[in-house]
Amino acid sequence: MTRKIKIFVLLFITVFNLNTLFSQDKKDKIKRFSIELIETFTDSQKELIEKEKKYLSKQRISIRETFTNSQKEIIADTTISYREKRKMVMESFSNDQKKLIERYDRRIDTIRKKFNKSLSKKQRILITKNKRKRSKKND
Repeated sequence: MTRKIKIFVLLFITVFNLNTLFSQDKKDKIKRFSIELIETFTDSQKELIEKEKKYLSKQRISIRETFTNSQKEIIADTTISYREKRKMVMESFSNDQKKLIERYDRRIDTIRKKFNKSLSKKQRILITKNKRKRSKKND
């Protein structure tokens, strides 16, 4: 009897561990660009992507540093949904905070425009194909 229980427990643990491994593996595969598309990027295009990521993270950090206590309280409130928090915080931005966001947005937009101009026809086709795959989920 105890041997059957031990085998059952061992089998249960094995199945549980395999399930968690597969679920983690699926999360890693979700990316903005397909692997096929990433392989076609030139070095300058990869640099532009990295530059965009760098500016986005800098923007987030600099905005967080300018938050007032009331804005921090809104973010910390667990009774409000994410959308409501975002709306309330954005409405409470000062003019300086808005200007900071606008400056970073302009920089990021110029980087994105340069990137889009540098895309070849093949890359554009791969991007639209990738977007179609994501939007087709609910079909």
